Amino acid sequence: MYDFAVVALLALATLKLVDYVTDVVEPVRKFRSLLTFVVAIGAAVALDYSVFAGWGVDIRNADLGTWITGFMVAGLTVPWRAVFGYLTHDRAASDETLGEHTQIRAA
Repeated sequence: MYDFAVVALLALATLKLVDYVTDVVEPVRKFRSLLTFVVAIGAAVALDYSVFAGWGVDIRNADLGTWITGFMVAGLTVPWRAVFGYLTHDRAASDETLGEHTQIRAA
């Protein structure tokens, strides 16, 4: 159970990091999906974390388990994005964004 929580929270961290980077660096906005995969797989590889080892599933190549865990983290960013869209009632303009971000106006 804890292993699923680790993957889900890594997906949340990945989602928010990618959202922050794409908000700050304008040209990167076109590559949001690619950046999501890079950050998710990079986090799993950097942590050397495999959900299969946590669940006791034997696989032939342990490194492949880490990479597949990274893909699972990237895949779980989609439900997080849907949850945020539901909670904020801010429907995304496309499947790549959480909606249009506006700057705060000075009073």
